[in-house]
Amino acid sequence: MPAPVPPGFTRPDHVHGAAYRGATFARMLQSFWDEAGGYGARILIVSSAASDAIHAERFRRWLVAAEVEWVELLRADDRRAAHDPTLVNLVESATGILITDGNPLRFVGLLGGTPVAQSIRRVNARGRVICGVGQGGAVMSQHMVVAADAPAGAESPLTPALIRFAPGLGIVNRMTVDCDGEAGTNIRTHLPRLLTAVAYNPFLIGVALDPDTGVVLYANSILEVFGAGSALIVDGAHIEECNLYDTPLDQPFQIKGVEIHTLAHGDMYSLDAHEVKRPPESEIPQAGYEKYTSF
Repeated sequence: MPAPVPPGFTRPDHVHGAAYRGATFARMLQSFWDEAGGYGARILIVSSAASDAIHAERFRRWLVAAEVEWVELLRADDRRAAHDPTLVNLVESATGILITDGNPLRFVGLLGGTPVAQSIRRVNARGRVICGVGQGGAVMSQHMVVAADAPAGAESPLTPALIRFAPGLGIVNRMTVDCDGEAGTNIRTHLPRLLTAVAYNPFLIGVALDPDTGVVLYANSILEVFGAGSALIVDGAHIEECNLYDTPLDQPFQIKGVEIHTLAHGDMYSLDAHEVKRPPESEIPQAGYEKYTSF
């Protein structure tokens, strides 16, 4: 579960996005920039895949242009490096941590349980904002959805074997983000997996994002959607009946009472009340960063 919040601190907002283009990219990073301290922000970029240098460099350039205090890239190529006190001190010094797209299983296998991962959880509990981009958003969950192997383009039958869970960083324990690098929140991919996830654990709220779409999870457990596409929300809190535990792994299971929503830009969802909300005005910056609209 998330690290305990010390007295006098409030756990900050979290940003999850599959946002890479145009205004959506700018909104996501401006929201992160604001929460991290604006011009005084100290940003640490953590790649979740060895091949993620292109995305990491794009984020670095944007943040440098935004005149943050400093931007650093966490370089931990193996678990031994993730025990380096120098890297732990780098995490402790950051006001915002950006986890880029890539390979979530590699990320948690490399950092899970190490002093660097413990430090990321600790600074978040002390008020430092964390943003997970693309598949990097999946590692922020305590329960990370891992899709079972299936032929490309194949229909996904609703069976207990459809997914498995892996332990993530545990920044968020109420929400699991299904990210597999495929576009869209369509019926053939994300919905069956999220239905299976909440059948295994009805406490979870499953989220999948269209391209160029993101969500912010505020400290009051309100989720807000922003961007060009939609967010798929699957909530198992009111499940009435489910026979997953009595069903063989390769056989379809039954589930009743699941709530499914598709939300667009500006829509909100309360993780506590389990209901959709529409605020009168978004707290996410509505224009690009170029004109420093926050000021």
